[in-house]
Amino acid sequence: MAKKGKLLPVGAAVVGSGLVLLGAGVLGMTMWPMPGWAGVAFSAGMTLTAPGAFLVVFGLVNRSMGAAMSSMDGALRPAGSGGVFGMIKDLAGGNRDLLLNGSPASAVVLSMRDTGVTVNDLPMAVFELEVRRPGSEPYRVAHREPIPRLLVGAVLPGSPLAVRVGPHDPARLAIDWSQAAGPASRPAAAGQQVSAADILARGVPATVTILGTFTMNGMTTGDGDPVVGLDLRVTGPYRPYEVRLAHRVPRPHLTRLVPGTALPAKIAPEDPQKVAIDWEADSPVGEPQML
Repeated sequence: MAKKGKLLPVGAAVVGSGLVLLGAGVLGMTMWPMPGWAGVAFSAGMTLTAPGAFLVVFGLVNRSMGAAMSSMDGALRPAGSGGVFGMIKDLAGGNRDLLLNGSPASAVVLSMRDTGVTVNDLPMAVFELEVRRPGSEPYRVAHREPIPRLLVGAVLPGSPLAVRVGPHDPARLAIDWSQAAGPASRPAAAGQQVSAADILARGVPATVTILGTFTMNGMTTGDGDPVVGLDLRVTGPYRPYEVRLAHRVPRPHLTRLVPGTALPAKIAPEDPQKVAIDWEADSPVGEPQML
């Protein structure tokens, strides 16, 4: 049997040979007296043309399906490892073997989306994770895995997760849902005081839009910068939401506190209500926006 990639040329060759013999047979049949080879050529031509045509059609279909699968695989690959075959693997069980033999690590959910697919009645989600392993620099991984029903709505961008990483392939991982916890079970972490510098160092990128300001009765920081109350709309990995907080504002940036101004910020991974504005970064929007 010819290889799939050769079906089309082999079929074309067989059809061509069959048509030549068929034509010769028809020509011979028009002669008088009809030569003996005419019937043989006609029969051989008919015999070759039919399977040759089948090979041509099958080759064209195979080529079209291969192009479609390659296109689909390329489209799915950024969302998770392995493209179409990676999704098939996920549906069949994914990387669950890593829960037994993988290396322990932690991860923060940078973004996530529902695929609309369910596996064993569990919703399949696509995650962008920042993975942190002892002794290694943090790195990002696109990962696809079903979410347990009890944790739907509790696992959000910014949520920390326990993961198991492949010992020979750090991009291959499995989430240890047995150690996952919703916001209600992490009150101590959420209640801890963290500095803006700490949030900027390890937080999840976002954009805040100033909705308004309120007075902090002249409060200042140790270096004399005023502390201003801010009402903010936060957009980024989460759905847009609003926070009300007190924030240090360097004096050169006081003029930026205009409702509608968008500023770069970061969100504390353990608590989305903790937000720090990155005054030193370029604003994502140079001019104030009208709400």
